[in-house]
Amino acid sequence: MHENRKDCLSRTIKSVSCGTVEISDLSLGTDIVETNRIVRLIERFGESFLRKIFNGDEIAYCLGTSNPASGFAARFATKEAFSKALGTGIGKSVGWKDVSVGKKASGEPYVILSGKAVSSAQSLGFSEAKISLSHTKTLAQAIVVLIRKQHFPG
Repeated sequence: MHENRKDCLSRTIKSVSCGTVEISDLSLGTDIVETNRIVRLIERFGESFLRKIFNGDEIAYCLGTSNPASGFAARFATKEAFSKALGTGIGKSVGWKDVSVGKKASGEPYVILSGKAVSSAQSLGFSEAKISLSHTKTLAQAIVVLIRKQHFPG
């Protein structure tokens, strides 16, 4: 029997540690972007497209790489995947620039929230986000996991 979409995207994990039960509710969002789609948008709209979708740090990072379109596509996919995990889509609850991608010294990407994305995530009880990015010459994929934790006496 098929699970409904909500059951597929949200799982509960229970663990016991030091007499405390921690219940984590996970919400998953994913998106795949064709790199050529981003190339066409940049060619058509130029800097206005970049400034509408990406913050200055994201633009500088991507333009400083050997394949800027791939980096922009991965970040675009992250914004979409985050909005899917949140269940709101891009619009009233989350703007394009409210979600951005940073990179740790280790190379691990991480989500940076600002504006409406912070208040939307907090109002839904999410306290943490994890991301995974993958890209080839033609495709970029982002997976976002939002984590809502609750602690109860054991």
